[in-house]
Amino acid sequence: MSHKNSVVRALLLVVMPGLCFGGSANAQVPEKLTNLQYFPKTTQRDDLIQTMRGFSFSLGVRCEYCHAQQPGTTSHDKLDFASDDKEQKKIARTMLRMVDSINQDYIAKLASQTQNRVSCVTCHNGLGKPKGIAPTLNETLDAKGLPDAIAQYKDLRKKYYGGAQYDFSETPLNQLSENLTRSGKTKEAVAIMEMNAELNAPISGWGSSVIAMAYMANKDFDKAKAEFQKMLDKNPENSWAKKQLEELNQKPH
Repeated sequence: MSHKNSVVRALLLVVMPGLCFGGSANAQVPEKLTNLQYFPKTTQRDDLIQTMRGFSFSLGVRCEYCHAQQPGTTSHDKLDFASDDKEQKKIARTMLRMVDSINQDYIAKLASQTQNRVSCVTCHNGLGKPKGIAPTLNETLDAKGLPDAIAQYKDLRKKYYGGAQYDFSETPLNQLSENLTRSGKTKEAVAIMEMNAELNAPISGWGSSVIAMAYMANKDFDKAKAEFQKMLDKNPENSWAKKQLEELNQKPH
């Protein structure tokens, strides 16, 4: 088996019916494959279909994400699989070669001789454009503001919770709030952490310190004191929280 064939097989996921290349889409794939630029010219139709289904699961997309419609049609059931008109198809070829390079030039040369290999799902985890929850919300904060970012998080959580697409633990929101606090966006930092404390209760000691510091930076001193006191109630030996609370109590507000 050629290296490229082995990579193709490594990219396959467990095949489940119905996401892509099923029904009419499957029937559209020509018996004779043309314009194969990444895959070997000897690739069999059924093998290619199964590989493409693996890609669709990895990215959470359907056939029309990469494949152009047939000229003169508007239906996603009429696709021109040989066409290179869609930019996504060209990007996909580049990404496949990138995966080959990572596996051949880097992972294969690790001293541990690990058998692990990267594939589409390694990064995409069911998203066409993979991006963590923190940068996703930060982008929305910059472009549309706080209410839209809060609504976006709740929508994404409702849609994807339990899947691999996003990390809905407290960690990315803690990190986002820390960055917002450092950037002087204290109102946003507080709102993100209040949502975090609500949806990911009970938050960790780290989360408690992040929300306390966000309150301090936003001059919500009473709320900051309350958070530090909660931390001390849980752990009376927390010298950092004790010091912060003492300093707050000594400050004229």
